[in-house]
Amino acid sequence: MAVASGGPPVAVLVLTVIAVALLAVQMVAVRPVLNRRSDRVLVGEDVARSRAHLVYVACEGGKLVALVALGTAALTA
Repeated sequence: MAVASGGPPVAVLVLTVIAVALLAVQMVAVRPVLNRRSDRVLVGEDVARSRAHLVYVACEGGKLVALVALGTAALTA
């Protein structure tokens, strides 16, 4: 809300967009794949290994870096 309500520095705006984009990728692209796979595992199907977990973890790591940088940029602005 703070970013949307005022004219933040460019670094704050870019880091906010990156964090939101990574969250959107997790929610729209990765989580549905993981949910479908877990549903299949729970009914006892033998399913192949999935790289979706690695993508999810990579997004989490990216968000961590972006949010730490965002906090630093916001405090120093």
